[in-house]
Amino acid sequence: MKLRKSEEPLPERAVALILFLCVSGMRTETARYSVPEEAERGSFVANIAKDLGLTGEELLARKARVVPEGEKQYLQLNQHTGDLVVREQMDREELCGQSEPCL
Repeated sequence: MKLRKSEEPLPERAVALILFLCVSGMRTETARYSVPEEAERGSFVANIAKDLGLTGEELLARKARVVPEGEKQYLQLNQHTGDLVVREQMDREELCGQSEPCL
């Protein structure tokens, strides 16, 4: 049975292009900020929304969050304003030991 043009399967490149266009609207951003070891709880670090060119509503709609590498959550994100603040005071020796630099 011969396929008509409208029933022919899409070439792999066309499928890849369609997937790329669907996913291209989705992206992740990585941001790095310096926080002094002595920063008190509640200290302002940065406004993530402003740095990413988004509004607080967009952060909330996209379910923005801070993902810690360890067990402790040192930073807290206010999804409504985009403000990133210190949630728990950081101890350099606990985080990095004697390694230099401490990132």
